Amino acid sequence: MSVLNLKNRFYLKDLLSGVVVFLVALPLCLGIALASGAPIISGIIAGIVGGIIVGLLSGSHISVAGPAAGLTAVILVQLEQLGGNYAAFLLCIIFAGVLQILFGLFKLGFFANFIPNNVILGLLAAIGVILIATQLPYLFGLSAFSWKQVWTSTPDAFLQRFDEGAALIGLLSLFLILAWDSSPLKKLALPSALIAVVLAAVLNFILVSMGSAWAVQIDNLIQLPNILQAPEKVLIFPDFSYLAEPMIYTGAITLAVVASLETLLNLEAADKIDPQKRSSPPNRELWAQGTGNIVSGLIGGMPVTSVIVRSSVNANTGARSKCSTIIHGVLLLLAVLFFVPLMNMIPLSALAAILIVTGFKLTHPKLFKQLYQKGWKQFLPFIITLVAILLTDLLMGILIGLFTSSAFILYGNFNKGIRVYREKRLHGVVTRIELPSQVTFLNRSALISALEHVHKNQQLIIDATQCDSIDPDIYQVIQDYQSETAIKRQVNLKLVGFKQHYQDVDDAVLDIDISTHDLQQKLSPQQVVNLLKEGNERFVKNERLQRDIYRQIRVTADEGQHPIAAVLGCMDSRAPTEMIFDVGIGDLFSLRIAGNIAGQKVLGSLEFACKAKGSKVIVVLGHTDCGAVTSACQLRLEQKQISDVKEMPHIQYVLGPLMHSVNSVYDIMQPRELGNAFISQVTAMNVHYNIQYIINNSSVLKDMVERGEIVVVGAIYDVKTGHVQFLD
Repeated sequence: MSVLNLKNRFYLKDLLSGVVVFLVALPLCLGIALASGAPIISGIIAGIVGGIIVGLLSGSHISVAGPAAGLTAVILVQLEQLGGNYAAFLLCIIFAGVLQILFGLFKLGFFANFIPNNVILGLLAAIGVILIATQLPYLFGLSAFSWKQVWTSTPDAFLQRFDEGAALIGLLSLFLILAWDSSPLKKLALPSALIAVVLAAVLNFILVSMGSAWAVQIDNLIQLPNILQAPEKVLIFPDFSYLAEPMIYTGAITLAVVASLETLLNLEAADKIDPQKRSSPPNRELWAQGTGNIVSGLIGGMPVTSVIVRSSVNANTGARSKCSTIIHGVLLLLAVLFFVPLMNMIPLSALAAILIVTGFKLTHPKLFKQLYQKGWKQFLPFIITLVAILLTDLLMGILIGLFTSSAFILYGNFNKGIRVYREKRLHGVVTRIELPSQVTFLNRSALISALEHVHKNQQLIIDATQCDSIDPDIYQVIQDYQSETAIKRQVNLKLVGFKQHYQDVDDAVLDIDISTHDLQQKLSPQQVVNLLKEGNERFVKNERLQRDIYRQIRVTADEGQHPIAAVLGCMDSRAPTEMIFDVGIGDLFSLRIAGNIAGQKVLGSLEFACKAKGSKVIVVLGHTDCGAVTSACQLRLEQKQISDVKEMPHIQYVLGPLMHSVNSVYDIMQPRELGNAFISQVTAMNVHYNIQYIINNSSVLKDMVERGEIVVVGAIYDVKTGHVQFLD
């Protein structure tokens, strides 16, 4: 990004956030260096490089780079293997940076997308707990004690090192931050953390000037070395004589992997706490971090990664762009060069108050409640990640969290990958085993269990139409079942969708999906009515049968059509008859006309359907909220004639037949307004009228009804519920 673009995106809040992040980063840089066994100045150098170099190259607006507590264990091990030679370890940092650049160039940053959200939240919560636990001693002026020593020390030792002034300033700073953030002052440009640090330094300066016993002791103040006085004693440069040492390269690989993993996770976490919810490019972040590590290693700094603590402070103090992280790096540089005496006046307890509040936000009780309410699959990986990080380290805790989350996924595949349906189709009850998109060894147990529950003489379909890949082991299980078990149990097995994966198998033609001539001859009219009712029940429950429409087209094209019923329905777009009765292609004759009116052409079509093609049932299907019926009822209430509808001169061929039903119902009900009851009665009367018309005007169909070859039934389709009510 150019300097001009940075200038255009600069905000006042970035300056304030940069100052606060600088104040938080300063003691962290020093503390992490001490904890890692590295020279004290190396932590500051890493903070400067992370702020300026990585800040300029990174694509993240919130993430702040610098030395990370998560790398302390890695650094300690590497230094121990190199005999404590930090100059040699700098080569590990340089080569780790080169590897990170390669990771970015080869676009390996996608790995961040595979980290579950609950693991990331567990990481954040664990860091929050660590922050609170490690900063409490500093808050009470006990910088000489570790967290464990606070609880194991004797009361005399505790009181001897207790700093009343530091504790007072720490508690006042904590109270000020909480009060500021919960008051209208929060809307001001000045962040509460900055106010607390400035007031803490001023208060300590006053106490020191007064010679008060409450002045903060030197151990509880920031102690920054002065690099300008003796740079040759402070700075360390890489020792290139160790280039032939294998430990350098194995250490570089370990450092690159761990640092990259931590960077990607922290980058993902930083995006989640970004108030503007922007997305950061992970591959760009990898090579930005890699460049930063090369520079840091060349000038004696520690490894750098994206750091969630400073990123959280950056977001919470209102940063708008990455100018804040660059500013924090510049301030670290200026501080180490020119403002050492001034910085050394700031009490550590004030900075501890900032970090404790930040830690509490990362591990807020609401977070636990929200994840618990989402169920154990979300809560357990979260809590296990949190506890594992606290008991081990960052990398091991994340790996344990990933393993736990993966275990839930594996368990889901064991139990839910294979779906078994028992479907009542035209040709009888069929068991259909539907395979998932990815069929692997994880589905083996569920598939074998499903096959074992298929009983003798059943019809079975193994459906692979939704599969993208099928593991050869699974295919072998299916082949063995087809060649042995299915034959012994007399199971009528059909394989569908396997041809695209294995050329040695031909997909079965599912004639059970369509009406055939033999089936049509076997079914009685009442059985057909029952099939239509059952199909509508599936439609209402959203349990429609799975059908291979393309295969049905091919089969019906070759074998012809043998529909079991003819439906005279309305042309209303909300009443598609094939869907309503859940039938396939070739199962139904569908006649659709406004008002489901049975005219001479309809009679000809119905005679063809029943006499020539063998349909067993005629369904006259009306529906609720019918526009044609409503219009006819409105005309009757307004005492108008059909000829008065001038804008649609041919509507008379629809409304004319409807008026017989309208007048009949009107004479009985005498309605005064257009209501649902009036329209519903007319709809039902219209169905009955058209049934009478069909029987009275077609001697062919009348004779077939009298001989029991067909039945004519009426039904009303509810457009709101999808239910079809068959009339007596």
